[in-house]
Amino acid sequence: MIEIIFRFFNIILWYFFFALGASPEDTFNFLRVISGVTVWKAMVNSPWVITFILTGYYMHFIYCRCKEVPLPPLESMMKAIQIGLLAFVAFLPLRPDFNLYKNVPQYQNVIYTLLSMKVFFWLFLLIIVVFYYLNGNRIFRHLPDLFNDFYRKSRVPMEEKRDKTDL
Repeated sequence: MIEIIFRFFNIILWYFFFALGASPEDTFNFLRVISGVTVWKAMVNSPWVITFILTGYYMHFIYCRCKEVPLPPLESMMKAIQIGLLAFVAFLPLRPDFNLYKNVPQYQNVIYTLLSMKVFFWLFLLIIVVFYYLNGNRIFRHLPDLFNDFYRKSRVPMEEKRDKTDL
């Protein structure tokens, strides 16, 4: 019972992180206002800090979970880099305010494509975390991998090799 409660609170905490990353501009402005820091006294004046911190944290989380599966270190790193690129797009400081982009007709399609990718990747990354807490770390073995050409990927996972040798 306590494990279920622990998993539920972890999912809620991750949802909070994803909510902060969904709109880093608003999060950054809110944190600056509640801390009482003015623009002139701030050491950092950019919401990109939130984007980079959340992307780095999510990459580290994916890397550590992939090593727990166990996957080879190079494959774990490549999956973490790939998911990091998705997380970077998901946490981009890009407002979903369509009135804001009416004045830039030549870039409207690019901005709308980025907005739709941001929403899709945000949902995809959140689903990965939810599946991890509900089903264990098997989800990381089945993550799509775009960097197959950079390393030799073993066809049979290590756990299945051990199970077959025990028979």
